[in-house]
Amino acid sequence: MALPEGFLQELRDSNEIVSVIENYVELKRSGSTYSCRCPFHSERTPSFHVYPNTQSYYCFGCGAGGDVITFIRTIENLDYIEAVRFLAQRSGMAMPEDRDDDSTRRRRRLYEMNREAGKFFHRQLFSPEGADGWNYITGRQLTEHTIRHFGLGYAVNDYHKLHYYMRNLGFSEDELVEGSLLVRNNNRVYDKFVNRVMFPIFDTRGNIIAFGGRALASDAPAKYLNSSETYVFQKRDNLFALNYAKNSKADYFILCEGYMDVISMHQAGFDSAVATLGTAITATQARLIGRMGKSEVILSYDSDGPGQKAASRGINLLSEAGVKARVLQMTGAKDPDEYIKKFGAQAFAHLIESSGGAIDYEMGKLCVGLDLNKEEDRAAYLKKAVAFLAQIRSQLERAVYVSKAAETARVPSETVRYAVESEIARQKKKSDRDEYRTLISPRNTDKVNPEAARLPREEKAERGIICFAFHNPEKLAVLRRKLPGGFATDFNRRVFEFMEQKHNSGENLTGGMFNEAFTTEEVGRIYGTLNDFSQFANSEEAVNDYIKVLNEYHDNINQIEAGSMTEDDLLSLAQKLKEKKSK
Repeated sequence: MALPEGFLQELRDSNEIVSVIENYVELKRSGSTYSCRCPFHSERTPSFHVYPNTQSYYCFGCGAGGDVITFIRTIENLDYIEAVRFLAQRSGMAMPEDRDDDSTRRRRRLYEMNREAGKFFHRQLFSPEGADGWNYITGRQLTEHTIRHFGLGYAVNDYHKLHYYMRNLGFSEDELVEGSLLVRNNNRVYDKFVNRVMFPIFDTRGNIIAFGGRALASDAPAKYLNSSETYVFQKRDNLFALNYAKNSKADYFILCEGYMDVISMHQAGFDSAVATLGTAITATQARLIGRMGKSEVILSYDSDGPGQKAASRGINLLSEAGVKARVLQMTGAKDPDEYIKKFGAQAFAHLIESSGGAIDYEMGKLCVGLDLNKEEDRAAYLKKAVAFLAQIRSQLERAVYVSKAAETARVPSETVRYAVESEIARQKKKSDRDEYRTLISPRNTDKVNPEAARLPREEKAERGIICFAFHNPEKLAVLRRKLPGGFATDFNRRVFEFMEQKHNSGENLTGGMFNEAFTTEEVGRIYGTLNDFSQFANSEEAVNDYIKVLNEYHDNINQIEAGSMTEDDLLSLAQKLKEKKSK
């Protein structure tokens, strides 16, 4: 969908890039630019830079880049038009026309479908057919207010109840299968959720994007069943109840394992509780939490083995995202829901206040099962402690816990410090080696421009030409004449032709225009090109060298192909080469 350039420029002017981005991350000013740790990948050293003078951003770590529209597209997981509408609403601007592209219509249709399904499940819960679901939910001591607040529902024991209802509303079977409300198997279509208590999953804007269903039958193949991933739902990118928790006055999130834990906490007054969606926390979820402005996260996982393992993984991922973590340690209950029911909300609040730091928690686990009065057990403890301490990034924190580990193992601090530093060096060497292997692996293909690995010299020349053309659009026609064979890689050819199209239609070339026709990853690559070759942006000498590289490439291709040409083909090729040299 093409929007008027005047409208888009006003939109960017009304949404100054620093003011938008600092709603998601903490920016640090350095001269005329800003930097932070990238919100799109985990990193230790800030490589994400914001440039107010060009109203753009670029990450030198992962290659993410673009303008304010690209940023919103990426961080809010929106299509181009939806990102524009998001920014228009933010700044009080009206969209020029209420036009939708295919992806926007598809997304809106899924939202409508899920909203209608959610209302249907909710009504079923309060109907005579929903008695089993109602008995289960009220048996978990949830109030009617909580049930309505979270929009809980019930999928009755009928494989076509939702199917026929949604079809009567005008949704096709293909749409319902795509939305993970129906299942297609051997040309049969039936409800995905049957005889289950239903938990709608919302995004941060209040749209139902998926469902979780808790089986009531003891012989059900899966106790919990989530929607499959769809165009609007990816498990790794969302958290249950974040739409409510983000507005909590608490300065921390409580991260739980399950829906019922979260709902029980909210009912008891702990409204900053969220949960992962049937999986351990992911790096994307950790970064999402980090963008929400809370000072820390309290991990409230089940007290069993898998729960404690998930807590350890959560600590590492949150640390990588720059989020401080504490760990809730419960005794007398297997999960937060049971703890609150047994001991009450006040006891749980005390548990939160007394929760220990993540490092103390992990250091304490190292002693489990060991008798530290025995020399061999102290040696075993020290071995585990050295490996753990080497992962602590803060030198100050590491020094404190080195001393504690030395005291526990009854050895000099200097001994532990030397062992930890040696382990850090070993891990770095291994990491560098693994990174090199990944880079040279044939499986490590460039998804944006897969031809770049095969044609590195030509691809670099193409990027130089693109940068020159972007800053000198009046030279596009000259560049085209000097490049009779065109570009060598498809992606860069698309970029160049898009600029030609925009220039020929009388539009100014701007970085933001690439959002119309390219993915966020592709826009990032284009901004990377404009950044990498900026020093040669107006160099005629450099661009002529780049043109020479591409023309030599095509000449070589022509010579290779000449071996299989007929006499007439060869004569035609010779004439073309003669004409090219005379230009």
